[in-house]
Amino acid sequence: MAVIPICVKTPKGIEEVEKRTCRLAPRARQVLIVIDGKRDYDALLTMFSADTLPAVCRQLLDEGFIVPLRGNEPVPTLPPTPVRSVTVSADAAPLSAIDEQRLKMARNFMTNTLRTFVGNSASSLINHIDVAARLEDLHELAMPWRAAISLSSDGRKQLADLESKLSVIDECFLLAWNVPAAAPVGASAAAKPAAGVPTATPAPADDDERLGMARNFMLNTLDAFVGMAASSLIARVEGSPSIEELRHLFSEWHDAIALSGDGRKRLDELEAKLAALLS
Repeated sequence: MAVIPICVKTPKGIEEVEKRTCRLAPRARQVLIVIDGKRDYDALLTMFSADTLPAVCRQLLDEGFIVPLRGNEPVPTLPPTPVRSVTVSADAAPLSAIDEQRLKMARNFMTNTLRTFVGNSASSLINHIDVAARLEDLHELAMPWRAAISLSSDGRKQLADLESKLSVIDECFLLAWNVPAAAPVGASAAAKPAAGVPTATPAPADDDERLGMARNFMLNTLDAFVGMAASSLIARVEGSPSIEELRHLFSEWHDAIALSGDGRKRLDELEAKLAALLS
């Protein structure tokens, strides 16, 4: 018999995963990370001990880190999702390992935030995201995703932060939201910004914003590529009061990201983005 229903992370739960604000115990954090609105209690039992899982789940529920997935209660009505059907040509080039990883991370982020902030009324959009075969397909869904998140009051409050986190995975989402003017006919391909160029990220308005963006970038990448092994460094990044302090941690951040195979593949790109924020 299920001890808890299928649950999703609350805004508090998402913040805890990303920033370790409440300093959950390692086991509670591990359970929180895998709760995604899809896994039921039986699925969790295949990953964690039955001796401790009920108490951990109850703690996460009682302390507001997770909530039951929305069911039949009234939910906001989403506007029609203007997306094209996703078709993949048999001749399409296979994704690189890096793009495959980005696709998976972006897809998971978009579906998890929709389940958390919108619930069942976003099911059609979630289905489109789930079947997206390339990053370009997700870029076309960026505006519908933003509109859906904005239907929730909590989503509106956190929208800028959520957009920032999604753009860390793939900064081309910034172009999808900003809807830049089309290039003149005949413009050189060299004039187009290359993927991974840090100048595509909007410049911070002031030093405080720059500090926040740099700190969040370091925390998000350490959490994504290294995890618990970087807990000491994550704590020091969180406690850094200035850009200068973060600069002193740059080498340690670099070495930590390089410990991960996926991190090494993207290290040049990530390093360039962080350097742009710290300069």
